[in-house]
Amino acid sequence: MAGEQPIQVRAITVRTGRIVVEIAIPDERFRVTTPKLAAFAEGQFPDLPHHACVNDVGFAFGDVIEKTSVPHLLEHLVISMQVREKAIGDATFIGTTEWIDEEAGEARVEFGFKDDLVALRAFNEATRFLNTAVLTCLA
Repeated sequence: MAGEQPIQVRAITVRTGRIVVEIAIPDERFRVTTPKLAAFAEGQFPDLPHHACVNDVGFAFGDVIEKTSVPHLLEHLVISMQVREKAIGDATFIGTTEWIDEEAGEARVEFGFKDDLVALRAFNEATRFLNTAVLTCLA
């Protein structure tokens, strides 16, 4: 559909200390990061490569940022945006990402928060940013 965003939010659930979002990325072109998308994201969020990250390659998000799922990048963007909030202080944020149905492009992203409103705002901003970024870098 014309005007439809690449990353579509299907559900948001706020739990104690954690937000769970279900998203869909129907178009396969927008599901995996590339060096161009990684550089675009790092230009706005230079902390991304330094995030601790459990992955098959290393211990930092920078080890996989150029070829990981776009939902995984969304998780780290939300965390980065929360860390930027002055009111949050020294909070530590943990997130997880998994494909619910990879063939259909459906994923679940979870992230911790100190303030639910800050986290929801960060998620909305990260989703907006990433929708623009994938259209700019992957289309």
